[in-house]
Amino acid sequence: MKAAKTKGAKSWLDGKLSNPQFLRKFEEESQKLAIGEQLMHVRLKAGLTQAQVAKKIGTTASAISRYENADYDRYEIRTLQKIVHACGGHLEVVLETGPKTHRAA
Repeated sequence: MKAAKTKGAKSWLDGKLSNPQFLRKFEEESQKLAIGEQLMHVRLKAGLTQAQVAKKIGTTASAISRYENADYDRYEIRTLQKIVHACGGHLEVVLETGPKTHRAA
């Protein structure tokens, strides 16, 4: 019974992901979730609390919490870099072209 539910959910998701607008929004949301999760992972691996990271970079624990929240979408590279460095890590930004690249004339 459980396998049938899983197969049905996969079919539903495959159908949704075939819609280009849905796929774009899904990828945007996945990226936001990934950023927050990665920030939390780096902080926890460093053994730091949100308050400790905040103190190191001169902000508040609530600001660190916001950055770790999957609903947050106003990331600034400079702040991400400060947070990651405060945790002893390094920030790497990778930009890739997609299959439908627009070029300037």
